Amino acid sequence: MMGYSLEREGKTNKAQKYYEKALELDPDNFIAMNNRAKILSNQGQNKEALKIFKYLTQINPGDAEGWINLCISYTNEGNLDEAMSCYDKAKELDPINAALWHGRGLTLRHQGKVREAISNYDMSLKLRPLHEETLYNKAFAHMSLLEFDEANKIYDEILNTNPFHAGAIANKGAIQCEMGNYEEGIEFFDNALRIEPNNVTVIRNKAQAVELLGDKESANELYNQAMALELDYSL
Repeated sequence: MMGYSLEREGKTNKAQKYYEKALELDPDNFIAMNNRAKILSNQGQNKEALKIFKYLTQINPGDAEGWINLCISYTNEGNLDEAMSCYDKAKELDPINAALWHGRGLTLRHQGKVREAISNYDMSLKLRPLHEETLYNKAFAHMSLLEFDEANKIYDEILNTNPFHAGAIANKGAIQCEMGNYEEGIEFFDNALRIEPNNVTVIRNKAQAVELLGDKESANELYNQAMALELDYSL
């Protein structure tokens, strides 16, 4: 489908218009509805996406992917219990779907059930080994449990295959700062910022580390840089 090709090229607005045109010609076009809803969800228009995903599960209740998409929308809305109910439905339909276990892990983490989340990420990785996003979320879960050695191992695993993963590099820096190694943490933050120079979160983390080392002037410059970027993004 042309819309999918446009999405792959990063032309989401054009893809959205293509799906809308396809639905004008065929209002029951399941694929166009589904892909349009995914774009809406990615654009933060979750309420509209949720309506579409709910409708799609009603007209095609045997499609596990549809239930997974609905789960993600419920999670984005903060309706975690409903999301878990949908994951259970998807699991009945397709228990060896890696995306199911990955998404279920995300929802469990939002529920504060971090150890269970890690178990679900592990299940996903058995089905889809070395999946970057699942590894990243698993490492983040270990970080939240203060299991820094385990998190570092996973971040290193990600960086072995993708040395330019700014998130993994930055989080290794955050771990160093949590351990009181602020200079080492700043080195990681600087490496991450070479890849993503406008990453506000990393700039703020670096500012905090610099401030804890006693350089308040440099820290303030970094905080001001982060605020200026946030202002630009809001315009």
